[in-house]
Amino acid sequence: LFVQHCALCHGERGDGQGVRKEGLTRPPRDFTNPGWRASTSPRRVFFAIREGLHGTPMPAWKSLSEQDAWDLTSYLLSVGVRE
Repeated sequence: LFVQHCALCHGERGDGQGVRKEGLTRPPRDFTNPGWRASTSPRRVFFAIREGLHGTPMPAWKSLSEQDAWDLTSYLLSVGVRE
């Protein structure tokens, strides 16, 4: 799901270094940043996926099922976490 819907902007590693990052008005979120993870919640991430983020290039992904959006939420919150 991430590679298909998100990697173009957010990069295959979720680090915000996608091939489309240069053409955006704001840089894509770096999901590997521990500060981002500490300052967000699963609910906020889910909402951003489903509704997009107003005033940013982040689109709404209403075409994703609710389960897919929750799966992406879980994945995004796990990117870069050290075990």
